[in-house]
Amino acid sequence: MAPLTLASSTPDPRRRQGFLGYLIRRRNYTVLAAAAVMVVFVAAALAAPLLYDWETTTRVVLDKALLPLSMAYPLGTDELGRDMVARLVWGARITLVVGVVSVAIAMVVGVVVGALCGYYENWLSSTVMRLMDFMIAFPRTLFAIIIVTIFGSGVVSLILAIGISTVPANVRLFRGPVLALKRRQFTTAAKALGAKDSSILFSHILPNTMSLVIIQGTLSLAEAILIGAGLSFLGLGPQPPTPEWGAMIAASRAHITSHPHVILVPGLALFLVILSFNLVGDALRDYIDPRSKKAL
Repeated sequence: MAPLTLASSTPDPRRRQGFLGYLIRRRNYTVLAAAAVMVVFVAAALAAPLLYDWETTTRVVLDKALLPLSMAYPLGTDELGRDMVARLVWGARITLVVGVVSVAIAMVVGVVVGALCGYYENWLSSTVMRLMDFMIAFPRTLFAIIIVTIFGSGVVSLILAIGISTVPANVRLFRGPVLALKRRQFTTAAKALGAKDSSILFSHILPNTMSLVIIQGTLSLAEAILIGAGLSFLGLGPQPPTPEWGAMIAASRAHITSHPHVILVPGLALFLVILSFNLVGDALRDYIDPRSKKAL
């Protein structure tokens, strides 16, 4: 049975022109610039092994420590003489992997659990939702710190901490639309035609929440990157000499006045990435949601 959707019979002109065309038509150059920044950092992260070998980011050369910006070192060197460009590129790879994987885990678990709790209204779903409410009430960063403390510091622990701490909010977010969609006429029609609950849920209801998944995933990436950098700043993420942006900022605090470039480089990179994901996420919400006033 083909999935029944809620799409209107009148095609949305924004869909025909695409997201990029929508931004160009509205002359939203700020979001276009943010998207370009995202592309640059993602491309740098993917090409990191081709641009710089891992040894360049970890090799200590004390006679080149804290060099200023130059042709040989466009962003200078850190306190141990390591090339800041190489560490920034590899740091982008680690930071984006942590953000993307943790958000993917949180979205998959959150969507599935939220959909099941919304579709099946019984004592088990109520118990699960009360547990989610308790976890939401608990400070998220503190919850992530507890998880990292249990599993130990490292990239995998950081991913699990961010992913698990994000799940409760996603469960709560996706339960609501499923509750509303299961009472719509297309769901009733699917039941009348003999469709099973699993088919209705995964073939008819969840496809109608994909726009919410895209928006929430994009916005969650910025928050996940920020939390990951914060935990690494506290020493709970990848350990030195791994070039993670939060850890790089923490290690450079002593040189903030004498050699500010060592802390400004990873700090500015973190700022630009988080801001870019937030701007693009907001623009995606305006583009996808037909009720958005900005999209009129």
